[in-house]
Amino acid sequence: MKYITYLILLSISVNSFAQNSVKQLSLQLTQSAPNDSLKVVAIFEWITGSIHYDLETFQQRLPTLDLGNSQSSSVVLSSRKAICGGYSNLFYDLCKYAGVKAQVIEGLGKIRNSSNPADSTFRIESHAWNAVKLNEKWYLLDLTWSSGAMINNSYQQRRNWEFFMTPPAVFLLTHFPSDPMWQLQKRVISYQEFIKGSPFLKTKRLDYDKLLEKYEQLDSTTQVLDTQERIIAFDPKNDNAYNMLGYFYATRSTKTLEEYTAVSRAVREQKNPKEQQQLALQYKNKMFELLNKAELELNKSLDYYNHIGPSAQIKGVVDNKNAIYNNLEAIRKDKEMMNRYFAILGRNKR
Repeated sequence: MKYITYLILLSISVNSFAQNSVKQLSLQLTQSAPNDSLKVVAIFEWITGSIHYDLETFQQRLPTLDLGNSQSSSVVLSSRKAICGGYSNLFYDLCKYAGVKAQVIEGLGKIRNSSNPADSTFRIESHAWNAVKLNEKWYLLDLTWSSGAMINNSYQQRRNWEFFMTPPAVFLLTHFPSDPMWQLQKRVISYQEFIKGSPFLKTKRLDYDKLLEKYEQLDSTTQVLDTQERIIAFDPKNDNAYNMLGYFYATRSTKTLEEYTAVSRAVREQKNPKEQQQLALQYKNKMFELLNKAELELNKSLDYYNHIGPSAQIKGVVDNKNAIYNNLEAIRKDKEMMNRYFAILGRNKR
């Protein structure tokens, strides 16, 4: 049975030469720095002075899915242009190659509508920034907002240090991470409190130190799951987190079905009937185990997708759900076929 794969969540391809350039740049910027703190300063200064804000891309208001790999660190380094995701990805990779632990954080930014002090209105935009670990402590920084600002409807490159290793309580006034762990606060606020602004009256206790300690011990795949599940626990209406988890389990089922298909093909391609039957009996449990595993993964994926509200309009959800239904039906037919096949084998033995 032919199984259907899923739409790509993020279309990222890495150009090896450009990626090597990122690594080389990291070495060039940090090799003479005596400690990690000065490495971070060197990286921060280079990005904020050398990467220009891509106002054209920002004004298109493209969904993350449609940005493709345009915000990968290699492309940003080549073009010298980025929006927030590109700034964050480049900082993360430069730190990684310098041996400094960093994190890309996604969430919302609160942006003033005017530089006029008398105008207190603001807007909320999707945003990305970073955290970096120095001397066993995590710090927050925003490379995008540190690189310049919109002045009179045009972007002006102008480095500032307002969002460099800013105290978490101050950072939270303008940055709301999707994952509450990255508020780096013992008491976290909701989105409603973030919109209302300081003083924050309604807070919830969160032992972020323990969460971070556990998080750092996870592999990268499990970190994604851990993050999205924590986001949903904190914000049960977060459609993006449901989409990430739905996609994760859908793609995991694809790998499981690929393994099943390889085993099944090995059995089918055995031309000698007797040897084929022996091989089928040898792999019987394995094939059923893989189909059952894929079925569980698909149902879990479908459950997450079904939580996404119809107004979310997230690209690919409908197509992925249809692919899941088709694969579940294909699994049902394969199980029926295998049950008939092994029943015939059982009767022939008697």
